[in-house]
Amino acid sequence: MSLIEIRRAVVKTVTFHNPDNGYSVLKLAHGSGLQMFTAVGNFPRLSPGETLDITGEWIRDEKYGEQFRTDAYKLILPTGREAVERYLGGGAIKGIGPARAKKLVDHFGEEVFEILDHQTERLDEIKDWRGKQKQKLLQAWEEGKGAREVMFFLQSHSLTLGLSHRLLKHYGPRAVEVLKENPYRLAEEVWGIGFLKADDVARKLGFSAECYERIHAGLAYALSRSSDEGHVFLGREALLQKAQELLQCEPEKLVYTLDNLAVTEEMKKDEHGNYYLPYLYHSELGIAKRAGLLRLGLKPLPKTLVEDAIVEAETHAGSGFHFSEEQREGIRKAVNQGLFLLTGGPGTGKTTTVSAILHVFAKAGLDVRLAAPTGRAARRMSEVTGKRASTLHRLLKYDPATRGFVHGESNPLPCDALVMDEVSMIDTSLMYSVLRAVKPGMRVVLVGDPDQLPSVGAGKVLGEFIRSEAVPHLHLAKIFRQAEASLIVTNAHRINRGIVPETAEGSGNFHLVERGDPESVVDAIVELACERLPKKFGYHPLLDVQVLTPMNQGPLGTHALNAALQKHLNPGGPALESRDRHFRKNDKVMQLRNNYDKNVFNGDIGRIVRVDVDEEELQVDFDGEIVTYSAEELDQLALAYAISVHKSQGSEFKAVVLALSKSHWVMLQRNLLYTAITRAREQLVIAGNRSAVRRSVENNPSVERNTLLADRLKDAIRAA
Repeated sequence: MSLIEIRRAVVKTVTFHNPDNGYSVLKLAHGSGLQMFTAVGNFPRLSPGETLDITGEWIRDEKYGEQFRTDAYKLILPTGREAVERYLGGGAIKGIGPARAKKLVDHFGEEVFEILDHQTERLDEIKDWRGKQKQKLLQAWEEGKGAREVMFFLQSHSLTLGLSHRLLKHYGPRAVEVLKENPYRLAEEVWGIGFLKADDVARKLGFSAECYERIHAGLAYALSRSSDEGHVFLGREALLQKAQELLQCEPEKLVYTLDNLAVTEEMKKDEHGNYYLPYLYHSELGIAKRAGLLRLGLKPLPKTLVEDAIVEAETHAGSGFHFSEEQREGIRKAVNQGLFLLTGGPGTGKTTTVSAILHVFAKAGLDVRLAAPTGRAARRMSEVTGKRASTLHRLLKYDPATRGFVHGESNPLPCDALVMDEVSMIDTSLMYSVLRAVKPGMRVVLVGDPDQLPSVGAGKVLGEFIRSEAVPHLHLAKIFRQAEASLIVTNAHRINRGIVPETAEGSGNFHLVERGDPESVVDAIVELACERLPKKFGYHPLLDVQVLTPMNQGPLGTHALNAALQKHLNPGGPALESRDRHFRKNDKVMQLRNNYDKNVFNGDIGRIVRVDVDEEELQVDFDGEIVTYSAEELDQLALAYAISVHKSQGSEFKAVVLALSKSHWVMLQRNLLYTAITRAREQLVIAGNRSAVRRSVENNPSVERNTLLADRLKDAIRAA
C-alpha cells in the first residue's frame, strides 16, 4: 500500500501522549474546511496550534474507528497572525501562555519567529519583557527549536519515530552531535538499545560496515553478551568467532582492532590470552587478592568465650536443643577466620548455626553487620536472626555523584565482622565491591546454598570459592528431625539426588495439580493463587502467595500470567500504560534494574499506592519506602503477581504456585526446580505436567562459566 501525505494539519487536541515512547493520539484539522480527523503515532510532546506535514496510511480500529497511522512527520511553523498566536500560546513553548503570546504577536506580527531566532535584542521593545523574563523565554525557545531540529535530522535519516523520541529524551539537543560522532555509543548509553539497533542507526547515517567504530563496538558487544550468559572472559578464538558472526568483516581488521583494544586496555588480556571487559578483569583478580589479605591481623577469640557462647546459643534455641558436633566445629572455625564459607540446603541448620556465630560475636563485643543481595533476602535474614540486615548496595552506600560506592578500599566498612546470606546470588563484580570495603583483620562469613541457580551476573563466585578448597568451609548436609516433616524440605533433597519428588494427597505441603494445555494451566494457577490457597489457609493473595514460572515469554511466561492474575485481582481503575502493561493502584510490582537515585534495586517487590493519570506518575510502597515514578520511568517496573524463578532468588514466600509445563521444556533443569520449590516456606503447588517435573529432575547440566577465580584464590591465599 502506498503511503499518503497530509500537508499542514493543525493540532487541535492531544488526546493521549506517552512520554516513554512518544506514542500519541491527536485530533488534527486540515484543508480549507478544517476537516477533523484522528492521527496516531510516535511524536514529541505537541501542543494545540502546532502544524504538521504527516505521512502514513488510513486504518480502521475496531474500537475507535478510522484513524491515520503516522509513519513520519515534519513540524511546520504556522503562518498568519491568528495561527502564530495560537501556536505560541498553546503550550508549545514553556512559559508562554495566551496573554504573552498575544503581546508578542501584537508587537511583532508574523515576524515573531525571525525575532526569536535572529534578533533577540528586539524583545527589549516590549516594556515588561527584559532581564530574567527575556532569558526564560529565549531558553525555552532554544530548547524547543533544538528538539525540532534533532527530530528533523533523525527523521531525514529514516529513523523510526519511536527511536527518534528516545534519543531526543536521552541526549536532548546533543543527539545529532553524538550520532554524527559515533552512533555505536547508543548501545552502551541508552537503556534498551543494543548493538544491533545502534548498528542499524549507524548504517543509515552512512557509517561503513568495516569502520573502526563498528568493529570496536562489535567486539565489545560479543564480550558483553558472553558476560550476560555468565562468562567472566572469552578466549581469543572464541571472541573472534563470535565477533565475526556478528560483523561479517575482513578477519584482518577484526584482529587488528582486537589487538589495539588490548594495547589501549579498553579490553583486558590476561596471562593466558583470555579477554575481559576491564571491570570484570579487575573484579576477578581483586576478589582473590582481597581474600588473601583478610586473614592478616586477625586476633583469635578466647576459647572459653567461644564455648560459653555456643552453650548459651543452644539455650536460646529452645529446651532440649543441641548443636551437632559438625555445627559446633563450624562455629568455632567461623568466628576465628578472616573468610569462612557456611553452606547447606533447607532444613540443615544454617539459620541456627548463623545465629550461634552472631551470638559469639556479640559476646566478644564485636560490631557486626548483616547483609544480603536483595531487599527480600535481607528482610528474611532479619526475621530469622532477630538482627537488622541490609542489602549489599545499601551497606556499601552508592553515591550517584561518583557512580560508585562510598565504602571501599580508602573508606572501609566501620565494623569488625560481616555476615552475608544468599551468596549464590552474588556475581563477580558485586563480590569485589564488598571485599574492597572489608579491611584486613575483619571476619567475613559467607552463607549460601550451592545447589541453587548461579548468579544472574557474570561468574559463579560461591562455586569457585568452594572449588578452590583454599577457603575454610563447612557444608551442612544432615536434615534436622523437625524439618523432615516438610515435604518441601525432603523433596528439595530428593531432587538434588536426582529423585522425582513425592506429592501429597490431601494433607501435606507439596502438591501437583496436573493440567494439559497452557490455557488450562493458566486457569488452574489463577484459581490456586487467587481463591483456593487464600480460602484454605487464610493467605493474602498478594502478600503471602507468589506465582513463579521459568520464563518471561510464552503462554505460561510472566507476561501472560501477570495479565491473567491482574485481570482477576485488580481489573479496574485509573491506569498508566507502558509497553502494553497497565499499572493500577494496588498492583504488585517489581523493580527491574538498580536505581541508585531512588534507592531501589533489581528484584525489589512493592505495591502501587497511588496513580495520578493527570500528572502521569505513580507511587510504589517498597516496605514502607514510598518511591515516585514518572511515566518515562515505568520501563523500570513490571507487574509481579508472577515472577521468574531467577528473579525469586533470595526471597521466601508462605506459598508458591509454580508453573511447570512442557511449554517450558528448554528451561527445565534440576537447579531451577530446586530453587523454585525452596522459595516456599509453608505450601508449594506445581501446576502443569508430571513429565515436566521429571524432565527438570533428570536434566542436570553442569554450570559451565568461563572464570579463573578458583585458581586465582589458591594462588593469592597461598601467597598471603
